[in-house]
Amino acid sequence: MSFITTLSILPGQAVADVAAALRAALGAAKVVHLRGLAAAYPTAEWPAYYDQLTEETGQCLHLDENFAQGNRRTGQKWIEVRYDAAIPDDAAYRFSKNAQPLHTDESYLSDPAEVMFMHCLVQAPAGGETTFVDADVLWQQVQQHAPGLAARLLNRPVRFAKADDARTLPIIAQTPAGLRLNWNYHCVDPAETAENHALAQEFRQFLLDHIAGTHAEVAIQLAPGEAVAWWDDQVLHGRRAFRAVATNDRFLLKSGFRLPADV
Repeated sequence: MSFITTLSILPGQAVADVAAALRAALGAAKVVHLRGLAAAYPTAEWPAYYDQLTEETGQCLHLDENFAQGNRRTGQKWIEVRYDAAIPDDAAYRFSKNAQPLHTDESYLSDPAEVMFMHCLVQAPAGGETTFVDADVLWQQVQQHAPGLAARLLNRPVRFAKADDARTLPIIAQTPAGLRLNWNYHCVDPAETAENHALAQEFRQFLLDHIAGTHAEVAIQLAPGEAVAWWDDQVLHGRRAFRAVATNDRFLLKSGFRLPADV
């Protein structure tokens, strides 16, 4: 499977045809960058278009969380990823302008989606690129630069938890289908063992020292109307810091879905 591919949305193209093309692209690549919607539809129609597209592509999950209520599920499909000047930058990454460390979105979800989907309504004045790291490239780098860490990481279960949900999976797992990732440093269960907390800290530092800002990390700057879909357990993703002053200077919507078994 390739790492990143681009899918163009053409003027007049039926949504069902784009959904079929997206499923096919996700069968061949870990990350799909969707472009062209801004030339085909007015801004006000983008959310409805992507809502229909995701529904026709797979089985959508309702993953939104209420930050003010301890990140409990709201039952809504779309998660707002936007700058909010009223929320301190160190309180929640999805409302801040800070760089967001590499992670997977569903580390703590017991009933996860497979593919995450995010589209851009407002691009930051500067910065804010979404970054991706291929699991295979990551594993090569860990083996090369930290073989001892690699030996302790592979297939070692770690429990991740947030709000009322949790799951236990290795940070890096070797499966019959290939490498699979499950990682968010800030969601490692506080009740985990000291050994696993130390392992998580060492892996976090490795990402900072050997992955972030290197050739292993590929950046996609989503322009207004563009979207990106990715297999959450086959890549790490993050965000570069951006410039913002007013609330909603950067505004994206994110959701997730499962695909038919034959994709």
